[in-house]
Amino acid sequence: MGDARGEGIRVGVLSNTIWPRAWHVGFFERDGVAHLVDGDVYTSEIPWTKPSPQAFAAAMAAVGVDDPGRCVYVGDRLYDDVWGAQQAGMRAIHVPHSDIPTEQLGHTHGVPDAVAHRLAEIPSLIEPWR
Repeated sequence: MGDARGEGIRVGVLSNTIWPRAWHVGFFERDGVAHLVDGDVYTSEIPWTKPSPQAFAAAMAAVGVDDPGRCVYVGDRLYDDVWGAQQAGMRAIHVPHSDIPTEQLGHTHGVPDAVAHRLAEIPSLIEPWR
């Protein structure tokens, strides 16, 4: 996707996880993408998990944004990511690549604002919303 920050876009990470920050950052560094992340939040460090609006607010704060209407969340789960982001006031893009275990599906499936099959599709999907 390149460096979206050149276009005024901030990139954040919000992950429901039990693993510490260093574990996740290690993967970003290994894969050469750590410099592309403006802020990251791991639920192992905060008292909320997705789909809580507070978890999404923590992610917005991590990238220095306070208006959820100007945010787009990209995720693979229709409940935690899509429905959760939309409940927090964001748009949501679904990346349908994961097989989510039945016990993790959640009580609601969100209807995404868009679907991306490749991350490279995201800039063109969000352009009309800018």
